[in-house]
Amino acid sequence: MSSPQQWFFLGATGYIGSQFLASTKRDAALYAKLREFTLVALVRDPENAKAKRLQEVWPGVVLVKGTLDDLSIIEEQARNSALTFNAANCDHEPSIQDSQLSSSATVTGLQRRSADHPNGPKPLYIHISGLAILSDNSRGEKAPAGHSVHYSDTTFKLEDFPPTNPHHPPDRIIHAAGAQEQNGIRAVSVYPGAVYGIGDGLTPDAPLLRIIGPLYIQTGVAGTWGPGYNAISVVHIKDVGAALVKIFKIALEGKAKDVDYFVSDDKAEPFSLKRFAEVVGKTLHAHDLLKDPEPKPFLETVTNNFGDFGWSVFGGTWQAISDRLKAEGWEPTETAKLSFWEALPLEVENYVTTYKASRS
Repeated sequence: MSSPQQWFFLGATGYIGSQFLASTKRDAALYAKLREFTLVALVRDPENAKAKRLQEVWPGVVLVKGTLDDLSIIEEQARNSALTFNAANCDHEPSIQDSQLSSSATVTGLQRRSADHPNGPKPLYIHISGLAILSDNSRGEKAPAGHSVHYSDTTFKLEDFPPTNPHHPPDRIIHAAGAQEQNGIRAVSVYPGAVYGIGDGLTPDAPLLRIIGPLYIQTGVAGTWGPGYNAISVVHIKDVGAALVKIFKIALEGKAKDVDYFVSDDKAEPFSLKRFAEVVGKTLHAHDLLKDPEPKPFLETVTNNFGDFGWSVFGGTWQAISDRLKAEGWEPTETAKLSFWEALPLEVENYVTTYKASRS
C-alpha cells in the first residue's frame, strides 16, 4: 500500500509550478511541512536541464517520466499520494478525468486512494485553473460605463457561467468530485488572473508572450480579437507564489474544503489587448520582426484557429476580487510595486532576445 507521505506534482518545472517551489522555500513553516512528504514530479524527460535543476531546487524529488497524456501514470501517482498539485495545463481534461474512455487520471486516482483509506483523511487536490472562466465573451468590446463587473470568489458559482467558457469542463469534474460523498476528495481550485512578471522559478518568463509573440511575427500583425478593448485582471507571478503558499498552509491545516480562490489585483490597471498590441508591436518593429507596428483586429483566418476559446480568453473581459485570500492576510504587493504595463517592455525585450537566439 502507498505511503501517506507522498505528494504528486504536475507542472513542477513550469512558470507557476516552479515559482511555487521558490516561494515555498522562503516560508520556513510550509517548507518544513512539505519536506515531510516525498515529492514525486511528472516530467517529460528526467535527463533534460530543467529536470536536473529541479533536483537541485528540491533535493530528494522523485522524477517520473511522462506527459499529461500518460493517464495510467497520472492515476497511479495520484492514488499513491495524500496531496496532488496540478499546475500544468488546466484545460487538459483527460489528465483530470477521461470519462469517455472510462480511463483514470488525477480525480479517479484520488478517489481510489480515498477508497483505499476509508478511515483516513481525504486526499487533497489543489488545481490551478484561471479567471478566464469568468469571461463575458464581449468579443473585444469595451464594457458600457458603469457595467464593469468584478466577481468575488466568495459568491462564485461555476454554474453561473457558460459551460463553453475556458476551464469550465475540467472544473466541473473537479467540483463534482469535491462534492461527492462516497470516495470523496478535498478539492481546492485556484483561479489566477493574467499572470506576468519575471519569476524566481525554473521557467521565469510568462507564457503570454510565448503564445502571442510568435503569432504576431508569423502573421505580420500586432493583432487583437475584435477591437481589443476588453479588460482583464492581472497579478504578478511572485504574488501568485505567495498566494499558493497561503492556500497550501490553509489546506494542510484542514481549513480549506472544496473552496475556490481567485488570485488577482482588483486595484491594478487591467490588461487590454489593444494596448498590449501597441507596446509589443512597437518593440517587434524596432527589432525588424514586424513591418507594421500598428495594432489591428486579426482576420478570421487567424482567430478561427483558436475557436471560441480564443475569443473568450483574448476577446473577453474577466475581472475579479480575491476576497478569500485578502481575508487571510494576502495582498498583491509585487503587483503594486511593478505594474503589468511597467513590466511589459522588459518582458518583450527578453522575448526578442530568446526568439533571436533560437533562430541563430
